Amino acid sequence: MAYQDMGDLQSQVDEIEALSSIYGDEWCVIDEASRIFCIKISDSSDHPKWTACLQTILPPDYPSRAPPLYQINAGWLRGPERMELSNSLEEIYFGGV
Repeated sequence: MAYQDMGDLQSQVDEIEALSSIYGDEWCVIDEASRIFCIKISDSSDHPKWTACLQTILPPDYPSRAPPLYQINAGWLRGPERMELSNSLEEIYFGGV
């Protein structure tokens, strides 16, 4: 892993703990060492018709100098709607900086 500021590392640990608590079973760790996580989103917990996975990568210098990286995995989400959602995620991060 690249050099990581201890403040960034602690912020990431705190954020991961909070997200895990909020999302419960919908939160999953893909690769803890590389800081890759996923939040599973569905329209129903019993019989989901629409599901998506928001994969998030926390770079070593997140949050002080770099935004999180997002990948939206949803076969039904395409074109302008996918781009609009991606742009909204970036706006959330850069709007708070």
